[in-house]
Amino acid sequence: MKKLLVVGLFLFFGMATKGFGQTVYASDKGEKYHTADCKMSGDAKDMTLAAAKKAGKGACGICKPDELGKQKLAQCSGKTKDGTRCKRMTANKGGKCFQHTGA
Repeated sequence: MKKLLVVGLFLFFGMATKGFGQTVYASDKGEKYHTADCKMSGDAKDMTLAAAKKAGKGACGICKPDELGKQKLAQCSGKTKDGTRCKRMTANKGGKCFQHTGA
């Protein structure tokens, strides 16, 4: 019984902190953080959601990254210039982030 309780607590706290482990994208000068497939992210670099909030950045009103955890995400299937697979995550049905959809 104790083991079940301990496992349950680990699962609960793991799910509760999942949002702060989420990767978002923000530029050094920008005031907002974005999802990987947001067209407004520009030259943004990846960071954790917790780091973006600590830096005083707010959520983008277009891509709504705070709602990202509710969507099913997949790694972009596009290739970078050097031939490696893109590291961005996307909820796009085509399986590619905005940089690889050609839009």
